[in-house]
Amino acid sequence: MAQHVHKERSFDAFLSSTPILSELLEHIDVGTKWYFLGTLLHVDEKRLNGIEQLQGHDDTSKTLKMFQHWLTTTPTASRGQVLEALRKRVVNEHTVADKYEKYLKELHDTTYTPPSTEAVSIFQRNIQSLNEALVSPVQVSQLLYCKRCISEATLDEMERMDQRRSLDDKKTVLLTAMQETVSSDYRKLKDIAIALSDIEQTRFIAIGMLNKYEEKIPQDDDSTVVKKQQQEVAGSDEGHASDILRNNYSALSLSITEPVRVAKCLHEEVISDEALSCVMSTRGSVSDSRAVLLKAVRDAVRSNYKHLELFVTVLRKFSETAHIGDTVFEEYRKRFNYGNIEEDEIYVANQKSMSTSSESSSLDDDTHGDHKILFPRDMKNKFEDMRMKFGSTFFKVRRIFTKMKSILNIDEVKELIIIWFPDLKPQLSYTGTIEEVLNVLKRKCSIFNVRPLENLAFEFNIEDAKPVLKSFKEEAKDFCKSVSVSLSLGEELQAVATPSRLLSETVVFVFNWNPDDYTLQDINAMFFELEPLNRYHIQMDKIGTGQSVVVTCYCPAEYTGSLIMAVLDKIQILQKKGLKEFVVSKCSIWNATEVVSVNRDVKDLLIQIHNLKTALKDRDEKITASETELSKLKEQLKALKISLEESQCINVQKEEAINELKEKISSLKEEYFQKENKLNQFLEDTERELASLKEWSEIRSQEIEQLKLELEENNDIVYASASDVSTDESFDSDAS
Repeated sequence: MAQHVHKERSFDAFLSSTPILSELLEHIDVGTKWYFLGTLLHVDEKRLNGIEQLQGHDDTSKTLKMFQHWLTTTPTASRGQVLEALRKRVVNEHTVADKYEKYLKELHDTTYTPPSTEAVSIFQRNIQSLNEALVSPVQVSQLLYCKRCISEATLDEMERMDQRRSLDDKKTVLLTAMQETVSSDYRKLKDIAIALSDIEQTRFIAIGMLNKYEEKIPQDDDSTVVKKQQQEVAGSDEGHASDILRNNYSALSLSITEPVRVAKCLHEEVISDEALSCVMSTRGSVSDSRAVLLKAVRDAVRSNYKHLELFVTVLRKFSETAHIGDTVFEEYRKRFNYGNIEEDEIYVANQKSMSTSSESSSLDDDTHGDHKILFPRDMKNKFEDMRMKFGSTFFKVRRIFTKMKSILNIDEVKELIIIWFPDLKPQLSYTGTIEEVLNVLKRKCSIFNVRPLENLAFEFNIEDAKPVLKSFKEEAKDFCKSVSVSLSLGEELQAVATPSRLLSETVVFVFNWNPDDYTLQDINAMFFELEPLNRYHIQMDKIGTGQSVVVTCYCPAEYTGSLIMAVLDKIQILQKKGLKEFVVSKCSIWNATEVVSVNRDVKDLLIQIHNLKTALKDRDEKITASETELSKLKEQLKALKISLEESQCINVQKEEAINELKEKISSLKEEYFQKENKLNQFLEDTERELASLKEWSEIRSQEIEQLKLELEENNDIVYASASDVSTDESFDSDAS
């Protein structure tokens, strides 16, 4: 069907071409109506009158003169115009028109080439040039995958690490896949050419292919196909998320410069031990380890679309990829309607008892135990009102800052924010206006906390913003005082939609509170009173409840160790306020049911673990720096090899030039061997350092295990002592 449609369109294009005089004389005979035909073809009237007055010329001769003049004076003359004129009522030569059109169709069919054949032919004529020009076939495959020019199976094959496959093997796989794509859909040749035109080594070839495509294949049917492709998205959540990842795949393949660090951040939560090991094993080549990493992320997103949120969280930690993370999350948020809460959305809670009967009457569901709680409409409205008030406040403050941009140094603003919130540094790195800077800072606010904005206005003396923020703070405080914890269950407290947090950055405080007896202000007051905690950038995300009140917070990974120490220092204060359990990354750091005397040993153990992690992090940074130096050395060696090859290929005519070339080659070889020796020495030193680190880590692990055993023995002694005391008291009671 598509082939038939294209053939019809090809014939229409054929009719728009200029006819030749011989075919007109052979197929167009209208007798005395030649004058009317010329008039319909817009031949000059004076010229027609001159032809008509010629003596000794029959109608055929006059028709010839008319067509000659028409063809030489009309650049847009076409076969279609002749057919149209013949069928006009004035001429009314339908039979002549039908015979001429039949002839034209037969002529078109003898010269017609199907677009698929034409497209494949264009590609095949350039395949050898592409093979020579492709320097990084894996990177090109990532770009073509993003443009939907190759399949995911082909990309899997390209990103698979196999030492037995040469560069030529990868080129063959990619070029074969590209040809198959063009064979199945000739329009893809245009997409491939456009994609390759973005690559310096293939740009000239791609432009030539594109010109041939536009010359040989009509373009009027491309738009509908493009629209259809844009609308084709897999129906499952995983399919939608994979499609979003695919849209940004090329940008990621060009921007991730530290794949090992990215992989470590994603380890256990998104990618497996095996995937991390593969990334680590290819760390000598950034492009190879990046390819392994991206394949692992694709696999993870295909298995669970929520993994894309965690990937965004990690991308925002690096300056090179923070903007891509924002782009991905914006697509994700729109695709999944993320952060838009319906008024009658049902929240699920695990709560032992409900509110009093009078309070329950305002709810749509009053079942007990494991049950659904329908958020009261008036309370939902209050939360929405607070969100709108926050949005209005932020808009006003941002507008005030924008008016002051002429006297504000944006670099100083960014520098101060980075001092306050170091984890925002990557996200601020690509901001260029004060509006963009404030949009990033907004991520540190909540719907009732504008302290970051307030502090910024104070530091830069933005007086007009202060009353706006003060007014909101008062409203927020009143709101928090009026809302009980039980009416805040599951409500997202962030000011902006936020992707899922990493487990390593998730902190949970469990309070032995009755949710109906405490308000949001009680939680705020508890955090504000503990000033040391504020230094670790604790950010409250949501509140839940089971048998207790559960407050889930975010803390940047670099501060979690220090936070643990600070919480344990304040544990008595927190316990008096009802703290029941303190959890970091699903690991229970402190629990009120444990024996209090053990806390000091736990703290000492955690300090040692924290110190060990710090040392390992420092070592990783040194190794990363060493790898960067190693990569530079490899590039230098590669350049030297290229120089050697180029030098050896020079055709020297004179003996003097030959001697000079030999000296240069000798010098290059000597420099190459020096670099190679330096590289080998560097590798040996690195291996020794790694072995030393491993030995040190094993010793530390043994010490930690020994401490754990001592803790268990202490616990047994304490419990045994407590049991003896209890037995003695029972004996004394019986004796009395």
